[in-house]
Amino acid sequence: MEGWRVAQCLKTKQALIYRVLLGRESMNAMKPTLISAALLAVLLINVGCASDDSTSKANKVNEERIDKQAIAISEDDKDKAKDVSKSLVDLASMSMTEYELSKVAFQRATNPQVKALAQQAMNEHQQSERDLRALARQLNVTLPTAMAREGKNRIDDLQDAQAGTAFDIDYLSEMAKVNDKALDVADDLEDNAPNDAVKELAKKVQTNDGKHKDQAKQLKNVLE
Repeated sequence: MEGWRVAQCLKTKQALIYRVLLGRESMNAMKPTLISAALLAVLLINVGCASDDSTSKANKVNEERIDKQAIAISEDDKDKAKDVSKSLVDLASMSMTEYELSKVAFQRATNPQVKALAQQAMNEHQQSERDLRALARQLNVTLPTAMAREGKNRIDDLQDAQAGTAFDIDYLSEMAKVNDKALDVADDLEDNAPNDAVKELAKKVQTNDGKHKDQAKQLKNVLE
């Protein structure tokens, strides 16, 4: 995940430099203020690449808390606690990503069944995120306040897609990808669950996201 994030930052930086250097106007013809603005944008991207996103910050807070509060337990138990907290953080980020993807699709999808799936996913992820945050409070686990940068990039890509069947297919593809990742995390969470409440949450994610994944794939096959 971290390597992917850095690669995306570098890709964005390179694209901006490319536009500056190979735009319609040459560097010699550009006004100093325009050059300065472009250079400032590159610097801001550098800062963004170096800083942690909300998901990384949440993981860091949880790991530090576990290390400080769990002095008397074994390293193995500490690692398990960190795995559980990371799974909850990842699920929160993916839930926000799926909600935002579906929000865009509900507004722009042209196929009625795709629009209906988007509405269903939004409703179910609103409830599942409330359940997740309630459980996290009980476990004293910090969750991200915003989706990971990977999720934001998915939203940006979908918003850039042209409305029509191609857009609907793009949405369904993204849904399937996010649900695949969420299901993997939920499987790990169920295996490492410290209590029945966590295990129940993992099973609920498996049920809902598994359903969304299957629906997305079925609709995608019809549209392609």
